[in-house]
Amino acid sequence: MGMLKQHWQWAGFGLLAVLICAIAIIAPAKISGYQLEREAETAANRISSELVSRPGYLLDALASPSLASRMNEMFGELGYAHRILRYELYDSDGKLVFTSGQSALDLDSAQGDTTAGAPAAPRHSRPSVSLYDGTGDGGPDHLAALTVPMQLSGSPQGTLVAFLDQSDQARAFGEYFSLITVITLLLLAIGIATPVTIAWMRSRERYQAEQQLRFLENHDALTGLPNRTAFTKLLSDSLNQMFRTRTHIAVLCVDVDKFKEINDMLDHSGGDAVLSEIARRIRTTMREGDLFGRLGGDEFAIALTDITNLADVMNFMHRLVDVMRAPFLIDGKEMVCTTSVGIALAPGDGESAGVVLKHADIALTRAKRDGGQRMCFFERSMDKALQRRRMVEHELRLALGRGEFDLLYQPQFSLQTEKQTGTEALIRWYHPVHGKIAPAHFISVAEDTGLIVPLGEWVLRRACSDAVKWPSPVTVAVNLSPAQFRDSDIAKVVSDILEETGLPPERLELEITENLLINDTEEVLQKLKTLRALGVAIAMDDFGTGFSSLSYLARFPFSKIKIDRQFIHTMTKDPAVKAIVKTIVALGKALGMTVTAEGVETVEQATMLREYGCPQVQGFLYSEPVSSEEAGRATPKVRTLRKQVTAVA
Repeated sequence: MGMLKQHWQWAGFGLLAVLICAIAIIAPAKISGYQLEREAETAANRISSELVSRPGYLLDALASPSLASRMNEMFGELGYAHRILRYELYDSDGKLVFTSGQSALDLDSAQGDTTAGAPAAPRHSRPSVSLYDGTGDGGPDHLAALTVPMQLSGSPQGTLVAFLDQSDQARAFGEYFSLITVITLLLLAIGIATPVTIAWMRSRERYQAEQQLRFLENHDALTGLPNRTAFTKLLSDSLNQMFRTRTHIAVLCVDVDKFKEINDMLDHSGGDAVLSEIARRIRTTMREGDLFGRLGGDEFAIALTDITNLADVMNFMHRLVDVMRAPFLIDGKEMVCTTSVGIALAPGDGESAGVVLKHADIALTRAKRDGGQRMCFFERSMDKALQRRRMVEHELRLALGRGEFDLLYQPQFSLQTEKQTGTEALIRWYHPVHGKIAPAHFISVAEDTGLIVPLGEWVLRRACSDAVKWPSPVTVAVNLSPAQFRDSDIAKVVSDILEETGLPPERLELEITENLLINDTEEVLQKLKTLRALGVAIAMDDFGTGFSSLSYLARFPFSKIKIDRQFIHTMTKDPAVKAIVKTIVALGKALGMTVTAEGVETVEQATMLREYGCPQVQGFLYSEPVSSEEAGRATPKVRTLRKQVTAVA
C-alpha cells in the first residue's frame, strides 16, 4: 500500500495504458462487425426497394417457381449477383417455394439476433439481417442472411431470404482496422515509451546522483579515499577488533611538507595531481587489512592493524620513504615532495578512534615544527604543549581586537660618530592577566596560524606613524614575515601605509630573512624590486644563520646586511667566527651595502667591529629598547669612541 501511494501516478498511467490497449484490440472487431451489418442492411433495403418497384419479379416467382430464376437478373442489376450464394422464396404461410444456389451452407452461430431457419409469416414489413461466420472449409468466411418481406399493396405475399457473401468486405474491414489497431498501438507505445524512458533516465540520473552523494559523504572526491568521518568509523571498528585479538594498531598522520608552496608553484590543479600521486604511492605500501584515508587538505591518515612490535611500524616507514623518494613529474615539472609523519600507538596512546587520531595529529604538529621531513611518536608532554599553544593562539586573536600590543624601538648608532642613525621596531604583548609575553612565545604561533599578516600590518602602520614624529634623519626598520609576502600584496600595503602616515619612503627600512628567498625566489625578488621602486630600503636580517647564498646579494641590491647576534657574541672567542664577521663587513663595503652588527653588548665587541670598519651597531651596550617618545632622540649609554680616543692619547 505504501508503494502504491508513493507511485500512484505510475499505477494510474499503467492502468490507462492497459485500458487503451484493450480498446485498441477489441474495438476494431466490434466496428468491423458493425460495418458488415450496415452493409448487409443496405443490401437488404436495396433488394426490398427493387422488389417494390418491380412487382412482376415477385408475382412471377410466386406463380411459377421456374420463373424465380429471374431474380438473378435483379441481383445482377443491383451488383450482388456474384455475392448471392443462395436465395429462398417462402409464401405468406412460410412454406418454402423455391431455393437456388447451394443446397446447404455450413454456418457457425449467428452474430445477430435472427436464427438461421425458415421464416414464418413476416412479423413486420422491414427487411432484417443476420451475420454468420463460415466454417472456412472452402466456403465463405463471412456471410449475411438477408430476410426481405414481399408485399403488394400492403398485403404480405411471402419472404425472400438471400445469403450474401461478405468475405471480401470482412477481409477489407479487417485489414483496415488491423492497420488502425497497429498504428494506434504503435502511437500508444511511443506515447508510453517516451515519458517512461524520460522518467527512467531521470530516475537513473537521480539514483546515480544519490549514489554519488552517498559516496562523497564518506569518501574524498579527489583521491576516492575514505574521508575523516569514514576513516574514523573504520578505525573504531578496527580498535574493537584489536581488543578481541589483543594486538596493537599504529595510527599515522601524514602531511605533505610545504604543500602551500607547491600549490602556488603549480596552481591548484597541479597541487591536486600531487596529492593524487601521493595517495597512489602510499597505497602501494599498504598491507591487506590496513586503513588509509584523507583527513583533508594535504593530510592523510593510515592505520596499521595487527601490529605486534615497533619493527612493523618502522618497516612501513621504510617503504613510505622509498616510494616518496622518486621525483614527481607534474605538468612537465619535476619536483621532490617530502612528508612529515606523526604516530600514535593504540591502545597505549588512546583506546578510541578520536583520541588516537588526535594524538597522532599532535605528534605530526611536533614533526612539522621540528622542520618537517621526519616522523615523531606521540608523547604525553606534547598534548600539554599543544594545549598551551592553542591557548596562545586563542588569546592572540583576542589581543588583536583588544589592542594589547605595543612597540618598543632598538636604537641603531653609527660606530664612527656614535650618533643615532635609526631604530628597529620590536613588538611587545601586554596581556591583562599574564602580563608581558615575550615575542618568542607568540610569533611562531602567529606565523603558523596566519595571524602574522594582520599583526605585521599593524606593526608597520604603527611604526610609520611613530617615525613620522622623529627627527628627519632617523629611520625605522620593520621586520617582514614570509607569510606577508605569500598571503598579501605587500607592496600595496606598504605604499598605502606610507601615503596614510606621510612617512617619507627613504626613512622606512624593511628587514627580511634569508629563509624568505629559499622558495619562489623569482617571485619574491620581483616583489622586493617593487618595494625598492617605492623608495624604501631592504635589509637582509640575520645574515649568515640561514641558507646563505651570495647569489641573493648579487641578484638583488640590498640596502643593508645585518650580522646576526650569535656571530657578534662569539667572535671575541672564536677566530673562525671573527674571520666570518670581518669577511661580511668587507663584503658589504665591496657591494656598497651598509652593515649593521646586532647584539653588541661589550666594549671589546664594539672596538673589534670598529677596527673592521663596520659602520653601524645596535645592542644593549649602547641602548636598550625604548618607547616611541624616546626613540627619535636616543643617546648611547656608553661612548666607546671617546674611550678609545683617550686610550690612544
